[in-house]
Amino acid sequence: MATFEDYLKFEVTEAEEDKKQLRIIEKISLSKETEKAIKAIDKDITIIAVAQVYCPDCRATVPFLKKFSDLNSKIKIDYRSREAAKEFFPDADKRIKIPTLISYVDGKYNTFWNEFPVVVKKKMDENPENFEDIKYNFRIGKFNVEIEKELVDYLTSL
Repeated sequence: MATFEDYLKFEVTEAEEDKKQLRIIEKISLSKETEKAIKAIDKDITIIAVAQVYCPDCRATVPFLKKFSDLNSKIKIDYRSREAAKEFFPDADKRIKIPTLISYVDGKYNTFWNEFPVVVKKKMDENPENFEDIKYNFRIGKFNVEIEKELVDYLTSL
């Protein structure tokens, strides 16, 4: 199982990418409701996070996973590079979109996140002419409250 520290080293393309990720993590603070909900999870959950630190979409998503796993030892994050994740997508003809998040609970895999959270995809679908602006806003944290809720709702539903 690859750790967060391993993730920080996956295919780094420019200096300081790991430091960018760490700065983003420091800036994100979870709500009290989220902390309570995450701490209350009492079943083992593994999230396979196909993510690489050079990707700004990954840098926007991974901090939540890191914080959740720090709050509750039942939540394990297995970080994978695109290359290492091919076992989950053997028939994929094109590159795997990152981040992709796959839960593993009770012996079952479920892909529940593919590149963008549902809230962002919905906005992109509703306003395709604003795709780049929406993506930018996602990357700079404008959707963090919604992302936090989406992830918590998913994890607590397992």
